[in-house]
Amino acid sequence: MMGKKRIIYVLVACLMISLLATACSSNENKNTAAGQTESGKKVKLVVWTWETAKDGLDLNMEAFKAKYPNIEVEFQNMKSTDLYSKYLITSNTGDAVPDIITVESTNLAQIVQIDSLLDITDKVAPYKEKMSPYKWEDATKDGKTYAMPWDSGPVVMFYRNDLFAQAGLPTDPVEVAQKIQTWDDYYQAAKLVKEKTGAFMYGDSKTNSSNRVFESMMWQRGLWYFDDQGKVAVDSPEVKEVAEYLIKMQKENLVFDARANTDQWGNGIRDGQIATVVGGSWHDAIIENQYSPSDNGKWSVAMMPKWSKDDKYSGANQGGSNMAINKNSKHPEEAWQFIEFMLGSEENQVKMMSEAGLFPAMMIDNNPAIDEPSTYFNNQAIRKVYAESLANTYPLAYTSDFPMANKLMTDVWAKVFLNNASPEQALKDMADELRSKTKRE
Repeated sequence: MMGKKRIIYVLVACLMISLLATACSSNENKNTAAGQTESGKKVKLVVWTWETAKDGLDLNMEAFKAKYPNIEVEFQNMKSTDLYSKYLITSNTGDAVPDIITVESTNLAQIVQIDSLLDITDKVAPYKEKMSPYKWEDATKDGKTYAMPWDSGPVVMFYRNDLFAQAGLPTDPVEVAQKIQTWDDYYQAAKLVKEKTGAFMYGDSKTNSSNRVFESMMWQRGLWYFDDQGKVAVDSPEVKEVAEYLIKMQKENLVFDARANTDQWGNGIRDGQIATVVGGSWHDAIIENQYSPSDNGKWSVAMMPKWSKDDKYSGANQGGSNMAINKNSKHPEEAWQFIEFMLGSEENQVKMMSEAGLFPAMMIDNNPAIDEPSTYFNNQAIRKVYAESLANTYPLAYTSDFPMANKLMTDVWAKVFLNNASPEQALKDMADELRSKTKRE
């Protein structure tokens, strides 16, 4: 039998082991709560993104590192077009890198369709009601969600006060919104601008259009390349109506002939040749920082025109982005911690909005930052206009076939202006090609 002293020694040893295990467990819980990984080991996340998106993320990286000291983040910057083509190849190989990708809404549905992203349905559930509803549709397939919305692109009309004044148009945003309520009002204003100043109303290429204005005009009316049943609708009478309007603007020489967001287009802005930019909110940073930094106070913002004064929706969307996790990532939980920290926090989203121009998909109408005046934009609270546009945007999705449709639409303009094709025939040809290539009706 075991002696009494030996029994006591064994009991003491067991007690010490138990206390030590409890202490370790307690420390592990504290470390996890402090933002450490569950294993306590360093984890490295690779994030594929582009420069302007990284500028926004950088604003919150110090706070992220403080909360998650064991998560290292490596950003790999590239052009968005290169990112998509590279990821399409990578995803087919089952590669675990990148862990996270930034995806523009224009390409999101296409990426979702190839089944390369992690299902994060349960993780995003607490945020479903906090984001603009239309942002979720392209992130969803078969009822499951594969991306977290980041920024949106509410469309507004940026305009030059000096050119409007020279043309005899009002310059106060409220008065401008009253004067230019419809696209016909916009056309009449364009003629005045051209006659009185020699400037053009907006910039777009006849034969190499990005289709941004065209798509914004469609979106505002609830029109798209495809209808609600997924059928090809680009040859509908309503879409033809929009196309004919833009062709009229081009033929009457009211448009600066340069593809939007190119250097030539930017030079037109810098040189005072373009009176308005009807585009996503992110154009404020492009105008202020890239193309027109010396024109402080010369620009203001109003809602984009509507087709008819009685139309229900006054806003539209142009772009915006999202973040998603590669389903082959070796660190999916840490990847979600990064995404949730950046995009699930109103404070962090507001910081990226205020300092990087990324207007969030998160609905932040009551945040004080919305009311902050912009020195560059004539001390106007321009984000209030963005919020109004976002709140009045038709809930429409880009769809997985958008990249193809967008490219074919550029060809439509080329046929009209180079081959003298009628808008009706060019759109019919496009619709037939879409039906053939997508197998849609």
